[in-house]
Amino acid sequence: MPAARRGSRRRRQNFRQSVPLVIGGRVTERPAARSVATLGGAGGMALLMLVLWFAFSPQFYVTSAQVVGAQRVPAEAIFAASGLERLHILWANPRTAEERILAALPSVKQVRVSCGLPARCVITVTEREPVAAWEHRGIYYWVDGVGGAFPAPGPLEGKWQVRGPLPTDEKGLVARDVLAGLEELERLGIRPGPILYRPGRGLVLEDPAGWRVVLGQGQDMARRLQVYLKIRTHLMAKGITPKFVDIRFPDVPYYSVTNEW
Repeated sequence: MPAARRGSRRRRQNFRQSVPLVIGGRVTERPAARSVATLGGAGGMALLMLVLWFAFSPQFYVTSAQVVGAQRVPAEAIFAASGLERLHILWANPRTAEERILAALPSVKQVRVSCGLPARCVITVTEREPVAAWEHRGIYYWVDGVGGAFPAPGPLEGKWQVRGPLPTDEKGLVARDVLAGLEELERLGIRPGPILYRPGRGLVLEDPAGWRVVLGQGQDMARRLQVYLKIRTHLMAKGITPKFVDIRFPDVPYYSVTNEW
């Protein structure tokens, strides 16, 4: 019996000795857990640095754009009107840029904006066609249907050739009523060609008989021309050669054989 008790005591001691081994085994796993935590912290830091780089790196900010299709409107003006300059590429909204360009530059008929990484934007525009070439003191401008005037090399074939100072409004556009007068004359079948513009008098045609016809500007050109044809018939029948015939106000037209204007 004593021998059995001693054997049992040894087994209990062996059992007690095995417990620290299990605990020791658990302890040996803790360094591995710390390694995973360290790697996780390093990954988070790398992600943070990546985000900061993407947010603040100059290469992701729009500093210029490729402008396609512009012939008369300066590319710099189109880019400035887009509102894209110095925007981060994530905040560059093509639809908003298109709306801004169309609102700021009436001479642009259509526009399409596309942007991509890192900060590349392409602006494709369709300009309005010029309706007249305007010449003043040897300098030419091409004028489109909404009044945009641009420096030009010379006249335009098949378009109005206007001589005189540019009548511009507060926005720098050629006065709308002057352009409306040219448009109506063309609709009435008058072929675009040389025509004068004089401040205070408007559009002025040269009659083949050798005098000036002061038309004015704006609409109602059809009525003015009807009145003029009656006056011209009278002048030709009487052999009168005036300096000018003024039909700006068709109810009270007049002419002069002595005054230049």
